[in-house]
Amino acid sequence: MNRAVVSALLLLALVAAGAATAREHNRWPLDSRGVLLAIAKAPAKARAEKNPYEGQSDAILAGEKLYRQKCAECHGAGARGTSRAANLHWRSVQNATPGELAWLLRNGNIARGMPPWAGIPEQRRWQIVAYLKTLH
Repeated sequence: MNRAVVSALLLLALVAAGAATAREHNRWPLDSRGVLLAIAKAPAKARAEKNPYEGQSDAILAGEKLYRQKCAECHGAGARGTSRAANLHWRSVQNATPGELAWLLRNGNIARGMPPWAGIPEQRRWQIVAYLKTLH
């Protein structure tokens, strides 16, 4: 295949992926920062919270294990989302602060069927957030 054909096919694939993302985000509204509204509802105090486990490899591995146990059923094994749960690789999720993600885990999103995970110890929720931030 010549370069022009390969370039054209690549461009078409990128446009198709962008269109699919746009369709998904029509179902998942965003705030002015490009963060999913369900996450952006976090209060300013929660938004400002820092993850005490950010970047720690042990915490990330623990968070991945917890993700598989608690989250993968709805968000998928690869965290790419399902018909009922958001793709956690989306920029609109990854743009959220760690504090917003921890707040969402604690409080859930009942409107979308996500239960509150307040029963999981805070340390474990932060470990899940540490893992989620590696998905970008």
